[in-house]
Amino acid sequence: MKSIDDLTEVVQQCTMCNSEGETMIDEQRSRSIETQRLSLESTLVRKLNGIIKKQNDEIDMLIKQKQFLQSKLREKGNQDDKRR
Repeated sequence: MKSIDDLTEVVQQCTMCNSEGETMIDEQRSRSIETQRLSLESTLVRKLNGIIKKQNDEIDMLIKQKQFLQSKLREKGNQDDKRR
């Protein structure tokens, strides 16, 4: 800003790189950020895969319980039919 009274912003050009305010990042820092991003992404994928596996295991268990209960219900129905 020029002054407190004049609130217009002034973009100053960098004398070293001729940029106009954009953030410059060196190659090493860029690689470091990319490595961190990939690491976080990998961790997230592993966690999600673990959650999905647990959910699939629970679904399988519930399906088996349902099949067991349905077979018991059929047996009970067959026994009731024979008594009549």
